[in-house]
Amino acid sequence: MNPNNETCVQRTRFVFNYYEKKEWLAGEKPPLVDIIKVKDVQPENLRYFAEFMHTRLNRIAEMMDILLKVHDDWAITGWKDHILMETESFDFNDSLKALKEHGYHDDEFVLKVEYKRKWGVL
Repeated sequence: MNPNNETCVQRTRFVFNYYEKKEWLAGEKPPLVDIIKVKDVQPENLRYFAEFMHTRLNRIAEMMDILLKVHDDWAITGWKDHILMETESFDFNDSLKALKEHGYHDDEFVLKVEYKRKWGVL
């Protein structure tokens, strides 16, 4: 978005889900598939979930660190199943570039971009 745009405000929202991804890669399995609504849950199922959560939460924290380093005006909210980072003062393309430069992929977060009018008719 053009930073000198006088008609629109861009709201960038990053959603970092704790245990959901857009797409599971070959060899990956959702961490709760062997736990939720399963009659015979085994200790190794919980260990897999614990390892997955440890890795996932560390990656979320690293992505948050990167975004906070490139821009300091984020509203950050924690929910029971995700972290929400949002701003109206930083272009989403710059955010994506920073994450991709550090090796993060589109399936590790959900990006939502909204535009609202400042005044008048578009």
